[in-house]
Amino acid sequence: MKKSAGIKGLIAGLLILFFASVDAVAQTCEWRLMDANYSGTDPDGAGPALGSVTFKLQIHTTAGSIPNVNVLATGFSYQSANAMIPTTPGCAIVSNPANVTVSPAFTGGGFTYTTVNQCGNFSQVAGPQSFDRRAVGTLDGTGITLTTAWVDVFTVTLWTLNNTAPYGGYATINSGSGGSPGEFTTYSVSDDLANEYPVNSVNYNLPLLLGPIVTPVLLTDYKVNCSDNGALISWTTASEINSDYFSIEKNSTGSWITLGKVPAAGNSADSHNYQYADPEAGAAQYRVKQVDKDGRFIYTEIRQANCHGKAVTVVIYPVPAHDVLNVRIRTEKAIRTELQVIGMSGRVARKQVAVLNAGINNVVISTVGLAPGEYVIRSSDGTVNLSRPFTIVR
Repeated sequence: MKKSAGIKGLIAGLLILFFASVDAVAQTCEWRLMDANYSGTDPDGAGPALGSVTFKLQIHTTAGSIPNVNVLATGFSYQSANAMIPTTPGCAIVSNPANVTVSPAFTGGGFTYTTVNQCGNFSQVAGPQSFDRRAVGTLDGTGITLTTAWVDVFTVTLWTLNNTAPYGGYATINSGSGGSPGEFTTYSVSDDLANEYPVNSVNYNLPLLLGPIVTPVLLTDYKVNCSDNGALISWTTASEINSDYFSIEKNSTGSWITLGKVPAAGNSADSHNYQYADPEAGAAQYRVKQVDKDGRFIYTEIRQANCHGKAVTVVIYPVPAHDVLNVRIRTEKAIRTELQVIGMSGRVARKQVAVLNAGINNVVISTVGLAPGEYVIRSSDGTVNLSRPFTIVR
């Protein structure tokens, strides 16, 4: 009986260890690059660098804790046209490189960053950015407990090669084994029992900008006004840096929907006026989402309006136009007309037959293939009160 009980106890203990190990391996970590801090001070005199930037690698668990983590194989990617490894340590395979400072939390766990290849050539695409260099190595230590709280792993210093945007370009961290999107399966986090844990890269598809924090778009005016044509959303920018487009969003049912998009100026120090018409209107909230070419975005404040179209004659939107121009026309009778897009030279650049029914009609005119510039939209039928200027941008 005692022998049987002992065997049962041993089996139970092994099962506990087995399931504990399975639970441990099932846990997932996340890491990210954060806190870019740029300096425009030349770090190498007459050398190629024009400034420098530091940033941090951080890690945490998505749930629970993982004790006795003692190995992290990790690294980051950067763009050699925009950033470089400082001349000390330079492009070499070294341990404890001078430009990487292990955090107090990890040095307290006995960690050092060993066998670091600072200038590995390779090709990687993350989000909208492409990368051609990576710095990779292994953090070995006696052990640290990872929890759901973010903890700094190390701080990196790179030298930047531009004195204007994008300064040092972008950096991203590669995913670990089993992580998403899982670029490099050799990257991992493991404990003293050799259990490996998948690690997801939180900002993999939104790389970290290695430059000064700038306001990409200086918005000087944003308003929603009621008119006979419904709600008119308008905004003005004083300057734009790397801007891609504006997305106009509406909430009338408890959730936000996108009404449409208006292309942005891109890079401009001049003032630009934008507008978008919502003929359906009604009681609603409106906001404008400004999106940069690198995928980053900001929102305007939310504006409340209760607008109802009364006598819609003609509304055109968006202004400026990119690929399409919407022409919303209200007529008292059925009309067959020709809508003409006329350039500043007076030449008809595009025409489209429109069969209008009594009431409100929406006609979509493609502007694809038309050169950027100023145009006028007109109708060949004098009973349609249509002669509106608009701009096409690319």
